[in-house]
Amino acid sequence: MSTPHSLPDITDKKALRAWLAANRSDSTAKPAPRTLVELRSAQLRKLASSLRSGTEAETSEPSDHPVLRFSLDGEPVDAHKIESAVLGEWLRALQNAVQSVAYALNDLRPPRESGPVPKDIQRVTKLFSGALFASSYGMVLEGAPEHGQSELPGTGVADVLLDRAINRIFDVTDRASSVGSAEDAVLDAALPLGRRAISHLSDLSDVLASSGANVTLMWQSKATSHRTSSLSAENAARCHKALRAAQLEDREEHLIATVVGGSKLRGAIEIEVGGDLIVVSTAKESVTGLLAAHAERQVEIDVHVLTARSPGGRVHHSYSLLEISPHGTVE
Repeated sequence: MSTPHSLPDITDKKALRAWLAANRSDSTAKPAPRTLVELRSAQLRKLASSLRSGTEAETSEPSDHPVLRFSLDGEPVDAHKIESAVLGEWLRALQNAVQSVAYALNDLRPPRESGPVPKDIQRVTKLFSGALFASSYGMVLEGAPEHGQSELPGTGVADVLLDRAINRIFDVTDRASSVGSAEDAVLDAALPLGRRAISHLSDLSDVLASSGANVTLMWQSKATSHRTSSLSAENAARCHKALRAAQLEDREEHLIATVVGGSKLRGAIEIEVGGDLIVVSTAKESVTGLLAAHAERQVEIDVHVLTARSPGGRVHHSYSLLEISPHGTVE
């Protein structure tokens, strides 16, 4: 008889039914899953534990590079093999999402920059295929060598931009799995990244949703000891729906406001307009100077506003700084 630790391949329906039947009466300290939902949760816990430990993904030479491990399971996976078309689409969509999110988070990016992602951003966010490991289907991706990252200005630590991008993608996937208004939560996390990143995150979630695949990911870098996130095909469909169906609008606004605070960590200043608090994103290195010059003072401020209307009718706004000056300044 199978033990609760020898979970079957969840794509094999016959094996699933046999495993559940064999373990219904099994009395252990930790009860065996009794439904497909419980089995899926147990499988995710097992994959997450495997990804964290890295014992199944270790090579003879431990890597100093940041590492992203992922495991795919579901309809396109059978006996530890995955359809090549699905894997190819997933890897392409993942790389595009990482690069576009990294560009959106780059402090030196002009607020209204358009066109392709710059070559230096592409270089420092490249992911390289490493070892495969035993799971439903698992792969290790490594960040670019440090000598290829050191030329990017404004990042400090070599892999910090890649680290921020992966963590922001995890923020979006975590919110897609949240209980309740997941679609609005996804938009809140993705909207500040702009149109390009939203489009690529939508493509990334669509690979899972359209193929019926689930993914479990683990990220490890100098800045992040380890972080795990999972996204089922069902939750990926919710994420894709929220991002694809959102009605996006761009505009610029000229406001008279009072600067009431800010955060260098978040790269934002806070302004008060008519009793409403608005968070305006800006370059992190500019926050201290802006607060020194304008804190608790009235200013005239030009902002770029990206607005999204969710399918449920909720309106989301994201603000980025264009220009700021003391109110009443004579030119």
